Amino acid sequence: MENKKINIIGGGCAALSLARLSTHLPDYSFNIYSGDSSNVYDDHYWGFWKTNVNIDAYNNANHTWTKWAINTNFSNQVLSSVNHPYCVIKRHKWLNFCKSKFKTSKIKISNENIFERNGDLFLNNKKIRGNIIFDSRPPKTLSNILLQHFEGFVVTSKKDIFDPETVILMDFRCDQSKGIHFIYLLPFSTKQALVESTIFSKNIESKEFYSSEISKYLKKYFNLTEFRKSNFEKGVIPMHYISLNSQGRYNIGTRGGAVRPSSGYAFTFIQKQVTQIIEQLVKRKKINTKIHKNVDLFLDKILIDVLDKFPEIAPKIFLNLAKSINGDEMAKFMSGKYSFATVFKIILSMPKIPFIKSFFSVVLNND
Repeated sequence: MENKKINIIGGGCAALSLARLSTHLPDYSFNIYSGDSSNVYDDHYWGFWKTNVNIDAYNNANHTWTKWAINTNFSNQVLSSVNHPYCVIKRHKWLNFCKSKFKTSKIKISNENIFERNGDLFLNNKKIRGNIIFDSRPPKTLSNILLQHFEGFVVTSKKDIFDPETVILMDFRCDQSKGIHFIYLLPFSTKQALVESTIFSKNIESKEFYSSEISKYLKKYFNLTEFRKSNFEKGVIPMHYISLNSQGRYNIGTRGGAVRPSSGYAFTFIQKQVTQIIEQLVKRKKINTKIHKNVDLFLDKILIDVLDKFPEIAPKIFLNLAKSINGDEMAKFMSGKYSFATVFKIILSMPKIPFIKSFFSVVLNND
């Protein structure tokens, strides 16, 4: 039987998550063009809720929690789920796990950089060819759109100050002058936590701003002024749907629309996307990389329009969402697997006038 070739462009989460499932395709060989990854900003954490498509990641997670909180100046809500705990896995740990699943006789990896010319991809002036090409390179960010941008680091204290049982998913008790701003805190122990300053806005702030906000937060709410910093993280996630069309190849990962626009979560959706692709290839079906339902993308557009036009009500929106459903429902909702009843409860909890205005704005300007 003729051996078919799959070329994968990129060496990140989507590329290696797809290649790790190569054993399901014995008739295919794989070439991975990972490029130079030396500029990766440290070994950051990927967050997700446990679902049936990320069991491998859950089994290899660095940390898991069954409780998570959303805090505002006027109220807070703690949710819990034993069935769908919140998890994080380090980037390099997941990528190494994926590589451990490779059959070396079937997969070749090149660290050389590729370049694009007139829509074609080249390596050392030689056009990349194959039966199927998957492209996972990060896309360029459009201008004048809402961004989710963050910086943070692991905080190590000499005293016991953190609650290791509960993730602080969003804490809005911080400076809101730069946009929709919240602190994200993952407690690894009573003495150590990853703390990030996250903002929804169109402008990225200086490194000093994020660091200063974290220090102010730790001093005000944990009475912590002396601590060690390590494992620095940063990122910028566009809060709009990205699905670039490329002639002769399929886009995956962020480039292929895996990121959920309203939340910035991608890990679970990438696993869903690559699993879907493998199933289609096994069954010899037409490849379809789209994983978000149209209704989800429509609702995301409305929410993002509200956040853009009415940023002052953002804390109330996310708090109301958390109060309207239970932990299992929230985990499923954030993972793209939910019931109509869950969506209905969330819609009922939202401030009506801003959402009605944004609904008509999205409908009238839908492209």
